[in-house]
Amino acid sequence: MSVGPIVITGATGLIGRHCVATARAQKATVRALVRTREKIPPQWAEDPDIETVVIDLTTGDDMLVDALRGASAVIHCAAAMTGDHARDTEAASSALIDALVAADVPHVVLVGSLSVYDVRSLPDGDTLTEECPLCTHGRDAYAQAKHAQELLFKDGASLFGFSLSVLRLGAVWGPGHLFNAHIGPSVGALGIVIDGGGDVPLCQVGLAADMLVRAARSPSEVGTLNILDDDLPNRRRFMAAFRACGWPKLALRTPLFLWRIASMLTPNSKRLPGLLKRAVLEARHRPLRYSNALMHKRLGPVTITPFEGAMQTAIHRQIKQADPS
Repeated sequence: MSVGPIVITGATGLIGRHCVATARAQKATVRALVRTREKIPPQWAEDPDIETVVIDLTTGDDMLVDALRGASAVIHCAAAMTGDHARDTEAASSALIDALVAADVPHVVLVGSLSVYDVRSLPDGDTLTEECPLCTHGRDAYAQAKHAQELLFKDGASLFGFSLSVLRLGAVWGPGHLFNAHIGPSVGALGIVIDGGGDVPLCQVGLAADMLVRAARSPSEVGTLNILDDDLPNRRRFMAAFRACGWPKLALRTPLFLWRIASMLTPNSKRLPGLLKRAVLEARHRPLRYSNALMHKRLGPVTITPFEGAMQTAIHRQIKQADPS
């Protein structure tokens, strides 16, 4: 394996920042690619083994090629959660692929998402593994962009010969990012839980970063893996632990079958809320189990904090960050 730095795109985002910290904890040299200088943590400047490059990935110019030269691997975290997915996820990925080929980067680790799966191909109560078919037709813009991004990198790896590991993360959570779309919508102080059974597909941000860095430092590609916590709660367990943060004041549990009926009775219009579209509703709330066995086989061993303890720690850190005094 090359001894060059690990390049991390989107390095000031939630996952990127944790990847930088994890890589440095493992004594790896990091080259952090960021879009704006204002978000760079001040402690990075004190670490001679963190090089920061301010760059817009969509430029696709020589500066991006130079930022990738000598890298042992790229962890590609940069993507849009909302907003301009075509630019910030798809166009940025295309430009990055061209640049990493020009810079002769040997290995790429892509931050993927469970959202690319066609969960409607699985019966209620089944277990989602890496064998589940992919489909994002009728889904939200994020899911479609992540699917397109994954296809871009797989085509690039096939055409140009770089090795590719795709880590499909569950709902990434940690301090400041505790709630997720797999629970349900909210209205002010009211949290509406859509519950039809099954587990919430969570991924602690520390686990995500650890697995991404391990994949980047692996002497060969690890393939496509689902990255998930070992202890996945059901929605009742999740809300019982989550409400210790003080929100929501009220939690209303609603059965999934009522939402399924509503989604079948409403027209499939872009103007409707996502949960009234059957494809979106099923992607977020279909009652399933989730397997991370392949993650343990290829990237383990790993110790993951049980859910209630991890949630308690995350809430405590979130409160401390909000009020450092």
